Amino acid sequence: MLSAMQTSLNLTGAALTPGAQRSWWLREALAHDPGRPCPALSGDVNADVVIVGGGFTGLWTAFFLTERDPDLGVVVLEQDICGGGPSGRNGGFASGWWDELHGLVTLYGPEAAMRACRAISASITAIGDFCSRNNVDAWYRAGGYMYAITAGAHEKLCEEMVRLAAEVGAADELVALTPAEVKARCASPAFRGGAYMRDGASVQPARLARGLRRVLLERGVTIHEGTAVDRLDGTTAITPKGSVRAKHAVLAVNAWGVGWPQLNRRLVAWSSYIVLTAPAPDRLREIGWTGGELISDFRTSLRYFRTTPDGRIAFGGGGGRARRSIDHMFTHDARAVTETAEGFRLMFPSFADVPIEDAWGGPIDVSPTHLPAFGRVGETNVYYAAGYTGNGVAPTRVAGEALADLITRADTEAVRLPMVNARPRAFPPEPFRSWGAAVVRRAMIAKETAEEQGRAPGFLASQLARTPHRMGYLLGPD
Repeated sequence: MLSAMQTSLNLTGAALTPGAQRSWWLREALAHDPGRPCPALSGDVNADVVIVGGGFTGLWTAFFLTERDPDLGVVVLEQDICGGGPSGRNGGFASGWWDELHGLVTLYGPEAAMRACRAISASITAIGDFCSRNNVDAWYRAGGYMYAITAGAHEKLCEEMVRLAAEVGAADELVALTPAEVKARCASPAFRGGAYMRDGASVQPARLARGLRRVLLERGVTIHEGTAVDRLDGTTAITPKGSVRAKHAVLAVNAWGVGWPQLNRRLVAWSSYIVLTAPAPDRLREIGWTGGELISDFRTSLRYFRTTPDGRIAFGGGGGRARRSIDHMFTHDARAVTETAEGFRLMFPSFADVPIEDAWGGPIDVSPTHLPAFGRVGETNVYYAAGYTGNGVAPTRVAGEALADLITRADTEAVRLPMVNARPRAFPPEPFRSWGAAVVRRAMIAKETAEEQGRAPGFLASQLARTPHRMGYLLGPD
């Protein structure tokens, strides 16, 4: 029996059973092309490079390794199927970093920040080129990225973001929009003013991941799905039924890095959920959202949304859950689905009779800087990329190129990017990390919800929400 809340939100079908099925993206991609089987590892093998994780980071790293040296023996080990993790569940936002300038400049200075942003911009274009060259129909559409102000408290954030882009010489990359200009792109009654970033393209993320998988198999890369890696013994990956002895190893495990000693002080795992409407192309035309723009608000607990070719809206938001390990709360949280659906109904009241027919969730790997880092673990031949903080579609390609160049000792611009071998401040040890993250995240949501509703946030929520910045982390409000 449906609850009154589920009925009022018009939740139907798979939206009522989050976690009982794969994400809509991945189900759609597998129906389009299931791909040839990649059986689990059985036995002991040798390789030049073993990659733990078959998502975007691992697949792009393997791709660039084959670009640098087609004769390298590359083995990818994936505990599920390629794209089964965050790469097949995210919003499909291939977006620029011009909105991240504050953190980039703070960490690396203006010149290095610009190089990082230009690298991400080039990655967005290159993803589209990859799809075209390799016949990967990942629904790539370069519509740009719009930031919508939904609360008075966010007006200053928007102004500062646009001003900083101008100060570093990138005024054309991020421009202010009046309320009328925002509504011309998407006429939600919740939107006030905003900003527009031209670096933004939507993709069907699971189709992109599965397309990468196909290309790698065609290039001779060995992929073993259904193969969990218990540990690395040096650069040898140990699995339940075999091992891969390699010269180099890559940890491309996203939020699962919280369980790896090489990465766990660098990450906190938070949950994020997406709800998906039934197709309603006529309604999209009524509100003028026909340009394919990616859109998000200015909340720290970000709400992000995009359209699909058949006229659906995919609407996501952070669920506020934090855990010491990846468990069912990242995929089966009906409360998080309800909160995300409430956000959607708030912003798009004209879609009240359009059913929300799917919902899914997953973990995101949050870094202390809100930005990822790629590089080498100490003086070992183990490499990593982690900390995408929910924005990994374009950065993972940059990470894959940088890691491949580090492994092959190529002297390229990629290995000189500021996030390569960066050493951000570590998070506190467990259990304080997860407990603190959970409390602070809920405080951020409470503070921003009050501001959005025109109420003054409570004193305790406001103070807790600012705790990360006071501790030196580039997370949450100042």
